[in-house]
Amino acid sequence: MRLIFGSKVIKVEVLDDRDRLLVTTERGFTLPKNMMSDEDNIVIIKGKDLPELERNTIVSVVTTTKSADRIKYSGAVSVSMATQLNIKILRSNDSQVLKERRRYFKIKVREKGRALFLVRDEKTIRFDEPVDIEIKDINVGGIFVMCADYEFMAGDLVCFDIDLFVDAPLNASAKILRVQRNPDGSLMGYGCEFQGLTAAQEDRIGKFILKVQSEARAKGVEGEAQYGRYNG
Repeated sequence: MRLIFGSKVIKVEVLDDRDRLLVTTERGFTLPKNMMSDEDNIVIIKGKDLPELERNTIVSVVTTTKSADRIKYSGAVSVSMATQLNIKILRSNDSQVLKERRRYFKIKVREKGRALFLVRDEKTIRFDEPVDIEIKDINVGGIFVMCADYEFMAGDLVCFDIDLFVDAPLNASAKILRVQRNPDGSLMGYGCEFQGLTAAQEDRIGKFILKVQSEARAKGVEGEAQYGRYNG
């Protein structure tokens, strides 16, 4: 998997000029570090029975990140064989974040939650009482949390209850990717990546994000949503 705009890409699709699917793959692809840099950026896909296209055929490359954001780029075929397809990204064309993924925006919130237990170095640590946390932002990829009563470590796998909706908290596991500190060294919070969300859980997060965005628009508040997996 490669990083695009801070998010791991888990799937690459190639479409023709009428947006018909030519190739889809979750492995065997190589992406440049920055798809929109001024360098000659080449997407390389290796496999079997790939479509053989004429050189300079204009296509679209759609990358899907782990947080389910889909970004579309224009490109031109530079090499095409049954076992390899190279596509040069065209710098003259802007990338496009596909609108159907808008529910995966990251939004700033102030929601309560609880840590129920965690796994550290394959050892389960259970709390006598759930540890209170505060969620500062959320998207379908993860959350940024603050906790005054317990100090987590990078790599901890934590089971959280999150009060997205009053009637039923979201119960989900998240991995602590980063312990973030202020310039003076004091603890700021934890960047966490959700692990193994079900489709129903993703849908609940998406509905919550749309609800918050709708309420913000109704109040005339400018939204703070961003694309991409949680990066803090």
